[in-house]
Amino acid sequence: MKIHTLIYIIFLFSLCVCPTFAQNKKFPSLNDLDKAIVEQQIYVNKREENIRVNKKALQEATAEEERYRLKNLLFNEYTAYKVDSSLHYAKEKLISARKIGKQEYIDDSHINIARVLILAGMYKEAFDILDNINRPQMVDYLKDYYFQTYNILYESMLKHSLDSSSTERYRQKATEYKDSILINCNYTNPYIYADRLIIDGNYQKGLKLLLDTFEKVNPENREIAYTAYAISDFYRRQGNIEEEKKYLIVSALSDIKWGIKEYISLWRLATILYQEGDIERAYTYVSRSLDDAAFSNARLRTLEITQTLPIIQNAYLLKNHTEQRRQQNALIFTTILILSLVIMLFFIRIQLKRLSKTRSQLNQANQQLQQLNVELKTVNEQLLSTNDQLNETNNTLSSTNESLTEANNIKETYITRFMSECSAYIDKIDTYRRQLNKLAASGKLDSLYKELKSSSFIEKELESFYSTFDETFLHLFPDFVEQFNSLLRENEAIVPPKKGGLSTELRVFALLRLGITDNERIASFLRCSKATIYSYRSRVRLKSFFPEQFEEQIMHL
Repeated sequence: MKIHTLIYIIFLFSLCVCPTFAQNKKFPSLNDLDKAIVEQQIYVNKREENIRVNKKALQEATAEEERYRLKNLLFNEYTAYKVDSSLHYAKEKLISARKIGKQEYIDDSHINIARVLILAGMYKEAFDILDNINRPQMVDYLKDYYFQTYNILYESMLKHSLDSSSTERYRQKATEYKDSILINCNYTNPYIYADRLIIDGNYQKGLKLLLDTFEKVNPENREIAYTAYAISDFYRRQGNIEEEKKYLIVSALSDIKWGIKEYISLWRLATILYQEGDIERAYTYVSRSLDDAAFSNARLRTLEITQTLPIIQNAYLLKNHTEQRRQQNALIFTTILILSLVIMLFFIRIQLKRLSKTRSQLNQANQQLQQLNVELKTVNEQLLSTNDQLNETNNTLSSTNESLTEANNIKETYITRFMSECSAYIDKIDTYRRQLNKLAASGKLDSLYKELKSSSFIEKELESFYSTFDETFLHLFPDFVEQFNSLLRENEAIVPPKKGGLSTELRVFALLRLGITDNERIASFLRCSKATIYSYRSRVRLKSFFPEQFEEQIMHL
């Protein structure tokens, strides 16, 4: 029983030997992870076999202690695999624990149930269960598990909190339970201790502690995934993308090979790969993460992933469309080239035949030299005609290239239209709100009036819309901000309010880059006056090295 609790404290739900990577801790590659994902069903089958064996043993067991032990094993197997089944066996554990009459069994079962409820997003129910446990009478070896569960509860509530006052309270409570864990285990829990060091701002000490732990962990142990993820989180906070990615691969590979369905590493890795432009891999990883989250019925994890999936999916579809278009253009060009060569060969063959005939005539009748010269002149004229045809072919190819350029311009026009449609949609929503507001104001439903009077929905949609615009534009022009600021004089650079976003001034010139030059259209898109747009353009233009050519330079960024 004590061993079981310690396993839960460090999230080690392992029942069979499953190597993650070589004993010398050689870091796996993305190709290794790709292979594991293809073979995922093999690892899932191993877990299902363990579940089947334990269920059969439970059916045959008669002694309640043995039944409790087997229910505990099944709970372990289903944790991070199937949430509903995990909850079922946690409740079954509680039934056996009450029959046996051991309070430590009952407390452990209650904590198990609370853990699963947290994963399912049922925070109130989890809190009620934990709050009803008699902590002073709890056995010592369960206290770490108890404190850690409370910490996870408040960390989860913190992640999904929308109220600033609640956020600060949840953060404080989570920190208090971290301290309780450290005091209870005499600062021997490296994960909690490292996390506490982050709160104190000591990143380097916390990272060293985790790296030392990583070196000590057996690569064949499930703990390697948890340790690697904790390290990747440190590097994420420090902005070291390469190191973060390296340890996320280790963690994700372990999750796959242990048959885990509820995880975060592969999803995080997909987000990084998307930002790096590896769209196909990112789409594969995020799709797999969503499928596994749906399988495990981890509702909160599914919700998190579905917020990322559309962005990566759209990029994936756009990439495929672009690639198909490129292949079609290449095929057309190749076809034209082949046809041109065939025509050229045909005319060359004709000319060769004519030259041969001329030589024959020269050999047969010297006396017809003058006439032959005339014929030779005719042949030359035909050759000139052939050259004219070749020039015409070249002109056709040039025209094709111009068409391709025009197609690219059309693509930018479509993007601009999409952005305009999005802005118009927001205006429509606002108009609809005002119409409903008038209805409510006429005395129909006061509650409806109060609800629809608020403009928070429109503001939120605007924020989301501009965020989408920023992300889409920076995906198309990733170096725009840097190149834009290079046109400005020293100390005049415009810094975006947040990474991956644009300020209002930058959005004005982003629209100019997309070909929208009319102040009225820009003002409509950004929901401000034409005078404001004119002021933005004039002020920034005067900050540049060459004010008269500034906007023309923007169009070539």
